[in-house]
Amino acid sequence: MSAPSRFLDPPRLRVLDTEGERRATWLELFFDLVFVVAVAELGEVLSNDATLGGFLRFLALFVPVWWAWAGFTFYANRFDTDDLLYRLLIFVAMFAVAALATTVPDAFGGGSAGFALAYVCIRLVLLVLYARVIRFVEKGRALALFYFSVFGLAVVIWLVSLAVPEPGRYVLWAIALTIEVSAPFAGWRLLPQAPVDPRHLPERFGLLTIIVLGESVFAVVLGVRDVSWELSPALAAGGGFLAAAAIWWIYFGFLDSSVGEGLRRGLTLTYAHFFVYAGIAALGVGVKLVILEAGGDEKYMDVAWVFCAGLALCMAALAAIHLVTPPQLLDADVWLRLGTAAAALVLLPLSFVLQALVVVWLLAALLVAQVVVELAGHERHTAPRGLDL
Repeated sequence: MSAPSRFLDPPRLRVLDTEGERRATWLELFFDLVFVVAVAELGEVLSNDATLGGFLRFLALFVPVWWAWAGFTFYANRFDTDDLLYRLLIFVAMFAVAALATTVPDAFGGGSAGFALAYVCIRLVLLVLYARVIRFVEKGRALALFYFSVFGLAVVIWLVSLAVPEPGRYVLWAIALTIEVSAPFAGWRLLPQAPVDPRHLPERFGLLTIIVLGESVFAVVLGVRDVSWELSPALAAGGGFLAAAAIWWIYFGFLDSSVGEGLRRGLTLTYAHFFVYAGIAALGVGVKLVILEAGGDEKYMDVAWVFCAGLALCMAALAAIHLVTPPQLLDADVWLRLGTAAAALVLLPLSFVLQALVVVWLLAALLVAQVVVELAGHERHTAPRGLDL
């Protein structure tokens, strides 16, 4: 075999590299940006249907978008060599994600075929990448074969769903996604044979967190843009921005630097991040809707519950993440996050009685208080680092 080059460098198990601390590449950052559009479209789905059904549809569509990101992130963490073929395949995947984003608004309204086809294209690129691993990486071959088989089966189900009318099509989607998302649990014995790079993955989680937080701030801007700049909308925007800033501080300031060893911890960190991302995105939508309500738009009455639901999801997930980080104790940080999640759940039904501004500012004040308490209790603060999956 010819010497590796930037044009053709076969995949290798990156955890065996000893070239120093590994950081996210520019291609990975570029790849993340296309998900800005996807998350924005998911937010629009919830904005246009701020009901329980709309919220559940938002969560359901968030799963394939998040799993598409996770699939390429975990592949790159283990096997990326950033050669020409890999770059071209990632560009194809990015285009498919962009196409997926355009189909999100109609996925449950007549455009489900386009959504399924776009998602299949994304997964086919990942299958090609795993086929390269099967060919070139002996130590990762068993895991790659397992993922290739499981993800391939799911792709077949997605394709079959195109021949099934709605709502049966959605049942097949649920089956396919269940197969895909549960793959790491089914193949847990193979994961230690091709472990992730513990220097790289937490940074990738953090980068997507920044993107989703950015979408929440953008939602605040959109809300203010669509109303006249008066006291009530300004207060709603201020409370929403304060909440987003506090969540940033809690995530990047108070998560410990290492998850340590253990498959259970790694899986918990991975899946809990879904609820972090979905919760932050819902919170941003909730702020935008509260701003519109404060601006006098009667179409957006009684919408503060979306803010409450998003915050509850996010903070409960952050509590779970804290529990799998050293020292892995049910300490004050965990109780603070669980307490904020519980307060959001208590205020959710009350949001139909209380003014939306009161709900937003009560929860924003709780988040700020949590930051103050944790600042007083932590001697040093580092970004989340380290994972063993």
